[in-house]
Amino acid sequence: MSKTCKNCDFKFDETFIYCPNCGQNYHEELTVNDIFKNTINNYFSVDARFFKSFFPLLIKPGFLALQFVEGKRLKYLNPAQFYLFASVVFFFLFSFQVSKQEKRIDAEVQENFKTMDALVERESSQVNKNGIDSLELQFNNGEKTKFNRFTLDSLVQVNASGNQVLKGLGVDYNASTFEKKFYLQVYKFYKDKSSVSLIDTFYNYVPISLFVLLPIFAFFLYLMHYKKKQYAQHLVFSLYYFAFLFIMFSIFTIIHFLFDLPSFTNQLILVLSFLYLYFAIRKFYKSRKRTSFIKAVIISVVFISLVIPVAFAIIGTAAFLYY
Repeated sequence: MSKTCKNCDFKFDETFIYCPNCGQNYHEELTVNDIFKNTINNYFSVDARFFKSFFPLLIKPGFLALQFVEGKRLKYLNPAQFYLFASVVFFFLFSFQVSKQEKRIDAEVQENFKTMDALVERESSQVNKNGIDSLELQFNNGEKTKFNRFTLDSLVQVNASGNQVLKGLGVDYNASTFEKKFYLQVYKFYKDKSSVSLIDTFYNYVPISLFVLLPIFAFFLYLMHYKKKQYAQHLVFSLYYFAFLFIMFSIFTIIHFLFDLPSFTNQLILVLSFLYLYFAIRKFYKSRKRTSFIKAVIISVVFISLVIPVAFAIIGTAAFLYY
């Protein structure tokens, strides 16, 4: 007598517990655990391949990427899976640090507002009240504007709508959407007198920005080695390299939970990142020592001094406009 698999409709002998076609357990009863088990397993895929891949990633720069592009793709963890797993672990750990930073920065913001209020209200103060009562901003087109403190207080007191805020601040009706949004966000920040939401939004954009930086990093590698490998192979290298960075950041974050890190920790992270990149380029691209060193320097300098600052400036602006 035969039975039919509930998953793929394949008919097989009733003595079988698992379907020979798709592997599903025929007698398995649905539980709450089953609903999430497969999702978590597929998402993290922490199996034997992970443990075979973890230490080679740390101590053999470029080895996993080279093995993967040479066709050994089932023995080690897929680069995209490794990147995803490492990034999730890091940002989970980093979220605890963010909470501490939020409290510290928000306390400083509120203290600054209190200081400003105290200076304005101090009648005998020698500080120029006009300088405290207003904040002057200059736009790229050369136009200047002032946010008058008492105007802002009046708008906050009446709980003004968006149009009322723009009118009260003297924003031109035909102003650009960006300019209007900017004024409204300044008013919102002044009204809330808190930076928590802004910092939350900023850090929420960080994983996205790093994910966007990854193919840009691969593109720089492609430009330097365009005759040697295809773009997809450079992307594999980049995924494993970023996975290493996330694991290294996670290790330092865990250590920071337990001990106070020395003042040179940031410099140490930069050195380790550079050395790993140098040895990874030598291994993966089979480059000479001097060539690998020069390429590692160029990529590091360009990213640290240009690409990363621009990316963080963009996400900082986006966070302010949309928090």
